Amino acid sequence: MTRRLALVLALAAASAVAQAAPGPAAAKEPPAPPVLTGDLLETSFDTGLTRVRGSCRWREGDTLITADQFDYDRKADVLTATGHVVLTRGVGRLLADWVKYQHKDGFFRARNVRLGRYPIYMQGATAEGTAKEIVLHQATMTYTDPGRWKPSAKADTIIYSPGRYVKMVGSLIGITGVEVIPIKGLQQDLTQALTAEYFHFEGGYRSSLGGILDVGFHVPVFDTARLGGDLSFYTKRGLMLGPSGTYGAPDGSGEVSGFLRSGLIHDYGVRIKDVLGNAISHDRGFAEWRHNQQLADNLTLSADINWWTDSNVLRDFRPKEFYPMQQPDNTIEAVYTGANYFASAFARLQPETFEPVQERLPELRFDLMPTAVGAGFNERFEASAASLLERSQTGGPTLAENRLDAFYGLSRPFAPVDWFTFTPVAGGRITDYSDTRGAAAPGGYVRALGELGFDSVLRSSGTFNYRNPVWEIDGLRHLVTPTLTYRYIPEADKGSNYIPPIDRPSFSTYLQPLELADLRSVDRLHATNTLRLGLGNILQTRESGYGSRDLASLDIADDLNFRRSPGDPDFSDFHARFTLTPARWIEIYSDQIYYARTFSLRQFTSGLILRDGQAWSVQVASNFLRHENDDYLLNVQVRINEQFSGLFLLEYGARQHRFNQQVIGIEQNLANTWRVQYLVTASNGPNPEGHFGFQVNIEAIRF
Repeated sequence: MTRRLALVLALAAASAVAQAAPGPAAAKEPPAPPVLTGDLLETSFDTGLTRVRGSCRWREGDTLITADQFDYDRKADVLTATGHVVLTRGVGRLLADWVKYQHKDGFFRARNVRLGRYPIYMQGATAEGTAKEIVLHQATMTYTDPGRWKPSAKADTIIYSPGRYVKMVGSLIGITGVEVIPIKGLQQDLTQALTAEYFHFEGGYRSSLGGILDVGFHVPVFDTARLGGDLSFYTKRGLMLGPSGTYGAPDGSGEVSGFLRSGLIHDYGVRIKDVLGNAISHDRGFAEWRHNQQLADNLTLSADINWWTDSNVLRDFRPKEFYPMQQPDNTIEAVYTGANYFASAFARLQPETFEPVQERLPELRFDLMPTAVGAGFNERFEASAASLLERSQTGGPTLAENRLDAFYGLSRPFAPVDWFTFTPVAGGRITDYSDTRGAAAPGGYVRALGELGFDSVLRSSGTFNYRNPVWEIDGLRHLVTPTLTYRYIPEADKGSNYIPPIDRPSFSTYLQPLELADLRSVDRLHATNTLRLGLGNILQTRESGYGSRDLASLDIADDLNFRRSPGDPDFSDFHARFTLTPARWIEIYSDQIYYARTFSLRQFTSGLILRDGQAWSVQVASNFLRHENDDYLLNVQVRINEQFSGLFLLEYGARQHRFNQQVIGIEQNLANTWRVQYLVTASNGPNPEGHFGFQVNIEAIRF
C-alpha cells in the first residue's frame, strides 16, 4: 500500500455523533472526527479492530499521538499505542512505551512515562489521567531537563496538573541520583515563579571559626510557605541550629511576603567582649523576621524584628548579613493611604540592652500631602502623637516623654516666566511635651515655632551641534539649574531645658533639611537663619533610539548662616557631587566635602568603573573622611567562559598602612542550576572574623 495511507474514522465518528446527538433541534456543530494515518493498515470488520504500523499518527484538535503501532477498537472507541509513543496536547508532551487512550473522555493509561513542561519534568513507571490532571506512580521529578546536579525528588505518587500544581506523597528530595531527604508531602503552585530559596550550602575555613559547614533547606510544605532550617557546624565554636523559611501569597500577587531565619549555639570558642566591654555568654543566638502584607487596597503592614543575644553574634557567624545592618532594629508599621494623605501607626522596640534605641511605643501620624487650596496657594499639614523612651546602656539617665506635634504650612508658587519659579513659604509648628523624664528641668513644655522663607529655581539650557561617532555623541544639551532656598526659624531652641533630648541630631555628611516640617531632631532644634545656594549641571546627548543620555553632571551646594549656633562657622561645609559617563562602558563619580573656612578637604569619595558587557569589569574606589578613615578599593571580575568567572578584591587602609582585606575567588555555574563560589580571604589588623579564610558557597539560582 502507498505510504501515509489515511483512514478517516467515519464509521466510529458517525456512531459517536449519533449516540450523542439529542435530535434535530441541536444546533451545535459536532467536532471534527479524528484522523489516523500510517504506513500499513489492517482492519477486521468482524472484531471492529484496526491495526496500523509504521509512522502512526492520530490527530484530533490540539491532540497528536505518534507511535510505532496503533490498535484501534472502534466499538469501545479506544486507541492502544505501542513503541516510542508521544502524546502531545498543546505545549505539553508525554513520552511512553505504551499508552491506552479513551477517545470519548480523553482518559489514558501509560507505562514508562516521561512528561512535563518547563521547568518541571517527571518520569514514572506507570501513569493515568486526563489533560487536566495526571497521576504518576513510582515517579521522579527534576527541575529543568534531567541531568547531573539537577534538583530532584522521588515519590510513590506524583499528582501533576499542567500549568497549575504538582503534589507528591511520600517523597525524597536531593539531586539527581542522590535523593535522601525524606519529606512527607511536597507541593508546588506552578502559577507562581519558582525561586532559588530552597537550598544553600557553604563549606570552608576561617581562622576565628575553624572548619565551616553550613547547610540550609526550605521545603514547600504549603502553597504559600517554604519551611525548613539552617544547620551550621564550626570546629572551633560548635553547632548552630535554627528554623528558617519563606512565605508569600498563594496566588503569587505579592500581597503577603516574608522570611524567618535564626540560629542558636553553645559557643565553646574564644569570645571577645561586646560593644559595652561586657563578657559574651557561651549561649548565643539570633532571630530575624521580615513581613510585608497588603491588608486592603489602601492598607499595608510591615514588620522588621531582630533578636540578638549579644552585639557580635551576627558578625561572628553571619558576616554577610551583619554588614548591611550592624545594629538590630525592631519596627512594626501600618500605613493607610488616602487620596492625598497618609495615616500611620509606627512602633520601634528595644529587646536588647547593648545598643541605644529611641523607642516609639507607639507613634501615630497623619501626613497631608501638599494640596491646592485656591488662589494658587498650597497647604501642608502633619500631626503626630508619640510615646518615646530611651534607656541608657552606660549608666546614664533614662529619657522619656509623651509628645504631641503638629505643623501647618502654606506656599504660593509664582512663575512669571517658564524658566523661573519663586515660592514664598510660611508655617508654624507646635509641640507639647508631657510626662518627661531625664530633662534638665522637670514639668514638660509647650513650644510654638514659626517659619518664613522661600524656594526659588532658575532653569536654563543650551544646545550645541557637536557629534563624535567614537563616543556615540549626537549633539549636546547643557541644563543649568541654580537654586536659592531661605529659612528663618527664630528661637527654635527655646525650652530645651524642659525637653529630654531623645530625637536629637546625629552624625551625617549630608546637608540637613531646612524646612521646619522636615527636621527630625525635634527635641534638639536650633534657631535658623540660613540661605542655601545650589547649582545643578547636567550634560546630555541624544540617545540612538529615543530620549537622551546623561554624559556628565555636577551639583554643588552650600549654606550661608546669618545666625550661627555656638561653634558653627558662617558657612556650612561645601558639598560637591560629580559624575562622568561618556560611554556605557565607563563611569567616573566623586563626592567631596570641604571645610568652609579653610576650604580643606573633609570627605572625598570617588570611583572609576570600566566594563565590557558581561566579559569583565574593573572598579577602583576611594573613601576618605578626615580623622576617620582613608581606604582604597580594587574590585576585578572576569568572565572566563560560560561556566567560570573570576573575582579579585583588594582593600588598602592608608591610615593603617596595610591591606585590610584581600579576596580571590572563582565562581562556577554548575548545570545552569547552582552557583558555586570558591573564595580565599585574608584580613589584617584586629579582626574578630579571623585573619584567614577559605569558603565554598553553593546557592541554588534556578529553582
